[in-house]
Amino acid sequence: MKQLLRVLPFLLVASSAAFGQKGYAVALGGGVAIPVGKLADAQNTGSSAMVALALGAAESPIGVRLDAIYNNLVRGADVVPAPGSRVSTSNFRVMGVLANLVFAFPGTSGKPYIFAGGGLYNSKVEPNAKSQNNFGFNAGAGATFGFGPFATFLESRYHTISRNAAKGGVFQFVPITFGLMF
Repeated sequence: MKQLLRVLPFLLVASSAAFGQKGYAVALGGGVAIPVGKLADAQNTGSSAMVALALGAAESPIGVRLDAIYNNLVRGADVVPAPGSRVSTSNFRVMGVLANLVFAFPGTSGKPYIFAGGGLYNSKVEPNAKSQNNFGFNAGAGATFGFGPFATFLESRYHTISRNAAKGGVFQFVPITFGLMF
């Protein structure tokens, strides 16, 4: 994550120079992360942040997007784990590096899109647990809207991450993200 933040200024400058060619764009966004499934039994809605690099040709509705995500799901204040349960009662942090295929539908003032992909997720129960690396998948939908020299976007996606059953099993969450594309 620190290396990504070091190259971010370069990506912003490079993307603004190439934006006129519509070959790629950088996106910055944030919002809420909503736990679903058994994760919702232990965690409440938290925060979400992302940085993305979108690649594609202006003539093609298909593109590729590389995302770096950070989500912090807040522990449930009223959660009392059952005896012998592995349910967490601490904040749950999930970071990830993902690759997605994107299909953009034609539009004038707004351009809807769908995407799906996968990547490596790093999760950790704060503050003392050891972090885990696991593979997972995501799929979602969103829309971009013109905003002067930039574009705004609003999207939602469903993440599912596979972990060993002894380490908590599969978990899912849904971030809703609003942001700017440069």
